[in-house]
Amino acid sequence: MIGYLGSIRKFDHFNNETPVQNVNNGIDTIGYWFTSDLQSAKPYAMGTETIIQKSDMEFWEDGEPKVVQFERPVRGFIYKVYVDEPNLKEYKSNSEDSYDLFMKERDKYCDYLGAKKAWEDQAILLNKEEANSEFRNSLMKIGFEGFVLRNSEQQNGVTDLYCLFSQEPLHITDVIPIDDLE
Repeated sequence: MIGYLGSIRKFDHFNNETPVQNVNNGIDTIGYWFTSDLQSAKPYAMGTETIIQKSDMEFWEDGEPKVVQFERPVRGFIYKVYVDEPNLKEYKSNSEDSYDLFMKERDKYCDYLGAKKAWEDQAILLNKEEANSEFRNSLMKIGFEGFVLRNSEQQNGVTDLYCLFSQEPLHITDVIPIDDLE
């Protein structure tokens, strides 16, 4: 299988640290997110990074520069990756978006702040790491190595969206800077 992973960071191989991806709804720590086509991976490779540096214009009374923090836009990379055929749980529906099906199943593990009790209510998730870990472990216990959201509506259209739990069988075949795609 060929998949495309967008990341705001450049790396040479997969390791235990998840590449920084611009993924919504607190699902970034479930696994590695891939799309089935190159263009759909672009939004996951664009984001911001926090920069902390000495100021050139602001100084303390003793003349020392102040330290300032700001967000800088980042345009990252798309990784074309070959994956040995993993055992994936498949989310698909003729009447509902596959992303919605997946998020509703993940919601069983989520604790939200206040009266809003689901991701679609834009509720504040209190236990992101724990919820993602429990969801991932529940699928791994029954033999899945990840899942696929068939025909999922994403920022750049409709694509198959893959989430893989392990970096073991992932082989980078190409690294494409976002700026080279425009």
